[in-house]
Order: sequence, then C-alpha cells, then structure tokens
Amino acid sequence: MKYHFSLTFRVNESKTVDVTRVASEMSGSDFHVEADPLNVTEFSVHFDRDGDHAVDLLNIAKEQVLRVVPNAELLSMDMTDELPMMGVVDDITKVVIQACTVFKEPELAHMWLSKPQAELNGQIPKAIMVDAEGRTAVSKALNHFKTNSSG
Repeated sequence: MKYHFSLTFRVNESKTVDVTRVASEMSGSDFHVEADPLNVTEFSVHFDRDGDHAVDLLNIAKEQVLRVVPNAELLSMDMTDELPMMGVVDDITKVVIQACTVFKEPELAHMWLSKPQAELNGQIPKAIMVDAEGRTAVSKALNHFKTNSSG
C-alpha cells in the first residue's frame, strides 16, 4: 500500500527555516519541504512510501529531518492513504458550501469569507481556513451568524 506522510516541525522562534537547504540535505529525492506561510518558524516535510511498516517510515523521516535541523521540535506526524491535501481541500469546500448556504448567494459568501470578521478576532476567514482549527472557527462563526440572523 502507498502511504502519504506529512511531518510538521517548529524551530526556535529566533530562527527561520531555509526549506531549500533542508530539502537538499535530506537523502531521497521525493521529499517536499514547505515553510508554513503564516509562521516562519514552522515547516512541513511531505513524502510518499510503499510498505507495511508505516510507523518505521515516519520515524526514519523524522530522524533525517533532525539530522539536518537538530533543534527542530516535532509538532505532528500524519499518514494517509489518500493523496496529500485532498482531505484539506474537501474540508475547505465544506466550509465554503456552508457559507453559501448561510448567505444564500455565493457572492455574499465570498465577500464574508474575504473580509476580516469581528467574531474571528478580526481575522479573514479564508486565510485561517488553511488548518483544521481555523476551519472549525469559521464554521462556528457561520453557525453563530445563521442562528442570530434567523432568530
């Protein structure tokens, strides 16, 4: 079975991650290293592997990253048999559909998702939907808006 892996790390707050250097120093050509666009101290490593020993594969990749970035702190390790990002895209799509349902017009939903919202501490909904916590916050804000506008 082919698995898709993602490991997310954080480095000391006074450092930024040079993802090009990290990628070039990891053995294997299929590692994709990306910086977190919202947090310069975090980065993720994505790769695919065939095999039945998924936990071993995750640990080997973690060790490779720690050899390149010794002080990195592992934040999460994820494994799926789905293509990378498909679950995130599906989740974002669900929130966008929810917004369209709440506002009854796609243009109104788009405007709401694109502007800072007080109930999200002034954050822009579509900007915080990149992670699960942000999508949950946006969904809750939409539910709150729906409840207040229908009551």
